[in-house]
Amino acid sequence: MGNTVNLGALGDGVYIVQQGAIVEVLEPKEYGQDSIQWQHGKVFEVSESKRRRVGVLKK
Repeated sequence: MGNTVNLGALGDGVYIVQQGAIVEVLEPKEYGQDSIQWQHGKVFEVSESKRRRVGVLKK
C-alpha cells in the first residue's frame, strides 16, 4: 500500500496527523462506519457510527 511508515507501538486504528502531530485517533470498532470530511486540505469533521448486530451469538 502506498507510503507506509513503521510507527512502532501504535496499535490498529486511523490516525489523523496535522502538521506532524497526531490530533485524533479513531479506534477500531467491531462494526460501524466512519466518515471523514475535508476542508481546505485538512480534516474538518469526523462522523462515527456504531452498529450492533441483533440475534447473533457471540463465541
